[in-house]
Amino acid sequence: MELQDLAALIQGAKRSAWRLETLPVYTVPQEEEEFAAWRAGRAPKLQTPETSAWLAELRDTTARGFSWGRVHVVDLPLTPYTRYELWGYQANAAAGEDIGIAERDAHPDLELLRRDFWLVDDATAVWMDYDADGRFLQPVLATGGEVEVCRRMRDIALAHAEPLEAYLTRKRPRINAA
Repeated sequence: MELQDLAALIQGAKRSAWRLETLPVYTVPQEEEEFAAWRAGRAPKLQTPETSAWLAELRDTTARGFSWGRVHVVDLPLTPYTRYELWGYQANAAAGEDIGIAERDAHPDLELLRRDFWLVDDATAVWMDYDADGRFLQPVLATGGEVEVCRRMRDIALAHAEPLEAYLTRKRPRINAA
């Protein structure tokens, strides 16, 4: 499977696209400048659906009843990159994505969740493989019983996650500067 195949799968989804994130760092070349600015305390203003095609897509599809969701299983202490992601997630949540945060140390069940994936329409799963530094390697189409494994992993993550806004209010992580 290629990355464009994953994009087409998600774009063709009818009801939902859900993501499990488990890494403390994702090395994304397109984010390098913004992440550096954030770390230096010069974070740009959060984007909106009016300034971002992706956020406009989230807003428009959720308005039509499509469900976008994710849970990020985080480790403590939060890495600077995870705090940067929490900052950025606010824009996605404002556009309609259901984002949950689960602390791995707080729930023994979460220890098993160590591999990222997408679950599309609750019927197709795609593993997201990364190297040790968080660089994306490839999407891998789940086969056989792996889709059910992903559904169970999603259910575990959701059972132990709290909504992004509640997490930010309760934990008050430093997300505005590194």
